Amino acid sequence: MWKCLVLIAVFLVFLQGKETEGWCGRPPGYAHSKTVCEHKQLHLRCGRHRRIHVVSAIYGRTNRHTCGHGRVGTTSCKARHASFKVKRRCNGKRSCRIRASNGVFGDPCVGTFKYLKVRYQCKRPRYTHSKTVCEHNRLHLRCGRHRRIHVVSAMYGRTNRHTCGHGPIGTTSCKAGHASFKVKRKCNGKRSCRIRASNGVFGDPCVGTFKYLKVRYQCKRNHRG
Repeated sequence: MWKCLVLIAVFLVFLQGKETEGWCGRPPGYAHSKTVCEHKQLHLRCGRHRRIHVVSAIYGRTNRHTCGHGRVGTTSCKARHASFKVKRRCNGKRSCRIRASNGVFGDPCVGTFKYLKVRYQCKRPRYTHSKTVCEHNRLHLRCGRHRRIHVVSAMYGRTNRHTCGHGPIGTTSCKAGHASFKVKRKCNGKRSCRIRASNGVFGDPCVGTFKYLKVRYQCKRNHRG
């Protein structure tokens, strides 16, 4: 009997070391929920090696009991773009503070005492690779075993003077349209991908200027085996 207990204890320690969620702790995808009354500051935070991912946010009032000590003129009141504003402020950070105020979110119901409610997850940050090649050269993206390319963004053109600065530079405000779409279509879901930095592939957004291709991508786990 005691041998079984020892094995169970060892197994639990192993699970804790792997930071496995969902066995005795919170399940994967668990969303924290935090609320503060108007004029107060909301503090979101995640543990070590985790970053904030805002799921939703409302600033206003949808019931009578939350922060019910102030005047309640309506329970059908939400500020527009509250989620966008909290995401822009907090996403990707380990800790974030934001004030529940009309100054930040606007006043969706004048005279009603409001609150800010935010639902968020703590996620592991993904490492983003960045690769650049000069015009006429070929860019090679690749991921390790059991990983696949996920393109975050791509730019073909020129936005500074120092990158690939050995050619003629007529402008530093030059980007080909649909560059991200073209690289995603060519490379997403593959383990390895090559694409040429050329006008033939992307078009010529600034004739006479020497350009470059810059791609930001992640290597995501391949769930298809």
